[in-house]
Amino acid sequence: MTAIFGHHHHDDPHHAAGRPAKSATGITAVSPRHLLALGAITVVFGIAVLIWPAATLRLLGVLAGIWLIATGATRIIHALRRDRDGHGLTDQVLSGVLGVVLIIGGVACISRTASGVTAVAVILGLAWLLSGVTAVLLGLFARGSTRWWLLGIGAASIVVGLLFLSWPDLSPRSLVLLTGITALILGTGELSFGWQQRHQLR
Repeated sequence: MTAIFGHHHHDDPHHAAGRPAKSATGITAVSPRHLLALGAITVVFGIAVLIWPAATLRLLGVLAGIWLIATGATRIIHALRRDRDGHGLTDQVLSGVLGVVLIIGGVACISRTASGVTAVAVILGLAWLLSGVTAVLLGLFARGSTRWWLLGIGAASIVVGLLFLSWPDLSPRSLVLLTGITALILGTGELSFGWQQRHQLR
């Protein structure tokens, strides 16, 4: 799931590893540390789902719940650390609110509140959709390659989210395969973006 950014003093000639940068006219880099964390969590989730293509809906719900809670917690922790790193309030609020929503969705999946195919598909769809919208909104304030990475990953997340929401009556097996494949693709995209940002900040 996508991206978290912040500010860095423009007069500092060196960007610390994992520290985002911003110029006077827009954000030029995203925190690679958190991109890599979010991408890794999503890739592991995708692989775990694809390992059991015949998994029951209950197992998918548990795996999805763990993934949502892990990504939500990652976003909240990063949001709480932003003041110390000089990050912007808008980014902090977006990351924190999205993190809370993801954790609520994860708890619903694990606690059997979301026990049917439609419920799980809707929760996953909303998670991808909200993550994508957040990335697109942040991308609008970015510059250079960072903007296009954010807009691209955000748009892909939105498409996946809409796919889940518009196709909630698919079979449990189809839901498992669709979840695993999309998580693997989008997680790999986040990892690629994270490595690109890490190289850029060196």
